[in-house]
Amino acid sequence: MLTLSLCFNFKQHNSEHARLQVPTSQVRSRSSSRGDVNDQDAIQEKFYPPRFIQVPENMSIEEGRFCRMDFKVSGLPAPDVSWYLNGRPVQSDDFHKMIVSEKGFHSLIFEVVRASDAGAYTCVAKNRAGEATFTVQLDVLAKEHRRAPMFIYKPQSKKVFEGDSVKLECQISAIPPPKLFWKRNNEMVQFNTDRISLYHDNSGRVTLLIKDVNKKDAGWYTVSAVNEAGVTTCNTRLDVTARPNQTPPAPKQLRVRPTFSKYLALNGKGLDVKQAFNPEGEFQRLAAQSGLYESEEL
Repeated sequence: MLTLSLCFNFKQHNSEHARLQVPTSQVRSRSSSRGDVNDQDAIQEKFYPPRFIQVPENMSIEEGRFCRMDFKVSGLPAPDVSWYLNGRPVQSDDFHKMIVSEKGFHSLIFEVVRASDAGAYTCVAKNRAGEATFTVQLDVLAKEHRRAPMFIYKPQSKKVFEGDSVKLECQISAIPPPKLFWKRNNEMVQFNTDRISLYHDNSGRVTLLIKDVNKKDAGWYTVSAVNEAGVTTCNTRLDVTARPNQTPPAPKQLRVRPTFSKYLALNGKGLDVKQAFNPEGEFQRLAAQSGLYESEEL
């Protein structure tokens, strides 16, 4: 009876020990270099499965930009890390680099993000004690196409009369649409006034409208178009002249000087016909003025 009681107690103790033990690591014994097989000389090795301490968040990156995914993993021995894009292995190449630094820091680097890089990235860390994974989503935004402004047609120089209206027109192509600046003789033109307005549409047509033009509006005009991709500039000339007077001038009054000619004896009222064709009267008048008289001897 004593023997059976001892055996029962021994088995119950072993069962309780096995239930409470939680295997957080694996232990392996190996013989020492001296070839001893005693348990006291055995060298024990511990293995810890991989565990991610830091992982990246989901990302949205514009096409053509630089991107970097950083994470930190622990484990013993140091785990091997591999990447998968939508289930397919990711290989290091000119556009993708896998960097390992000290203390378990790792990085997946995209030198230039492309549209084909979009998808779900799964990182797998493995060692002999186990493995761990995490997944991060990379969304690639389409790169906004940019084109520097350029003139489809340029504004033409014009000559107008005072009081007229004039349009300085051009058409500009650019992506994204540019900002426009107008100058007159290197001074900014003030828009949205009673006389001067600026209009443009989605096709790139631009119109500078000036009403009731005056001399101050004359000069060199410069239009500049600017966006993220570049700038373009063009100059044009506006000349303003006085409007010609369309009313015919009044006729000048004719002034006639007196003369002794019998054919051109004019006064302020016109030709004196009697005086012009009366030689005797003309001779007598001249004789009286000069003091001459007719001799009776002739």
